[in-house]
Amino acid sequence: MSATANRTHQASPRSQSPAAAAHRRRLLGRRDRTGLLHIVLLPLAVLWLVPLVMVVGLSLLPSDDPGVTAWGLVPQAPSFGNYVNIWQDNPIFRNLLNSLLITVPSVALVVLFGSMAAFALARLRVPLKAVIFAMLILALILPMSSIIVATFKILQSFGLYNNLLGLVLVYTALGMPFAVIIIRTAFLAVPQDTYEAALLDGAGPWQIYWRIYLPLARPALAVVVIWHCMMAWNDFLLPLVSISDNDLKPLTLIPLAYRGIFLSQPGALFAILVLISLPIVIVFLFLQKYLVNGLAGAIK
Repeated sequence: MSATANRTHQASPRSQSPAAAAHRRRLLGRRDRTGLLHIVLLPLAVLWLVPLVMVVGLSLLPSDDPGVTAWGLVPQAPSFGNYVNIWQDNPIFRNLLNSLLITVPSVALVVLFGSMAAFALARLRVPLKAVIFAMLILALILPMSSIIVATFKILQSFGLYNNLLGLVLVYTALGMPFAVIIIRTAFLAVPQDTYEAALLDGAGPWQIYWRIYLPLARPALAVVVIWHCMMAWNDFLLPLVSISDNDLKPLTLIPLAYRGIFLSQPGALFAILVLISLPIVIVFLFLQKYLVNGLAGAIK
């Protein structure tokens, strides 16, 4: 009895060995591909980090001692004097407030109206859906420089020149195509049966959109928020042509307004660039866990 059990115990590994070997081969192949991917991506990551290290390093460059080490990236004697000087010489708080007054409302409007339009295109009966979607793609590929003159004339005709509201409305319009395409893709990933079951339970389109679809699309919303924050916060061209009042200028126009001073003080110029980029980095750190899922859903 025991001998038979021992033979059975010894035979079972041999009978399972092909499947186990195939599983091990798949694991080894996956590890090899992952290692090769890391080998390829590591130099690219270093190349991406070099400009960031250079900007931060040069922002710490003392104006009285421009000597640098480590391939010109890190100052010999780092100093935060540039940050103190630009904070004292420029209305940073006012410029920061202007940037917030432009970016935050436009992001909120893009997320709200973009998600509503995406829900309509994904689940409601809207005529000419294909034509609307094609127009959204066309609007997405148009460069900002091609419509800057028309935008300037429209702002002037509506009395929105030198007005932050004009910038909010323009950024909202520019952000709608991307938002609708990304959020619509997320809404289409929700099974149609979910929508039909909610209708049978007595929920209306607005309740289905607000209570079911919108919470499920949080990764896509995070992608839209990050992308639109970057566009509205970092934009230079539109504020340049539509804002001439110094009290209304955002952060991105500070280097231009003081270019004569900072030509002889490169450390101060890079310090301003770091301050401009810092809020976007903070937003990305808070929303990065949703970013990959949102982009993956958009690709699908």
